[in-house]
Amino acid sequence: MPAETVFWVLVGLHVTCALVGFGSVALGGIYGFLATGGGNEEEVRRYFAAPLRLEWLVLVVPFLGAAALAVQPHGRGVLQLWSMLAAGVWLVAAVLLLGVVRPAEARLRTTTAQGARADPGAGRRLGWAGVATDVAFTVAFFLMITQPR
Repeated sequence: MPAETVFWVLVGLHVTCALVGFGSVALGGIYGFLATGGGNEEEVRRYFAAPLRLEWLVLVVPFLGAAALAVQPHGRGVLQLWSMLAAGVWLVAAVLLLGVVRPAEARLRTTTAQGARADPGAGRRLGWAGVATDVAFTVAFFLMITQPR
């Protein structure tokens, strides 16, 4: 397969994983805010009964991006300033995912599965972590589009 084809396949996978993964985190954040008492309790319970696995795609995003840059025809590779900045932004998003989003979801899943009201503190943590993760996604997207040098 030609290098250019491999590059575009990797870019397509990178973009798809970013949109689905970060979109899943954003949706979780919305349901987190709903769990604070502003939404339908039954809908919140149904959402947190699901396994919520798509957000793990966030962790794959930089590896696909780095692989695409490594095979990019006539490219400058992964050590460009914008790609290193984007990797730093992704690291923030990954820390939020693993340190705040997943634990808050687990707490909400536990409380709602037991038939109790959703923990509003966990809902707020999840909601604001979703906002922060989406800001990180927006910054990384801007860096990839503008590619500052």
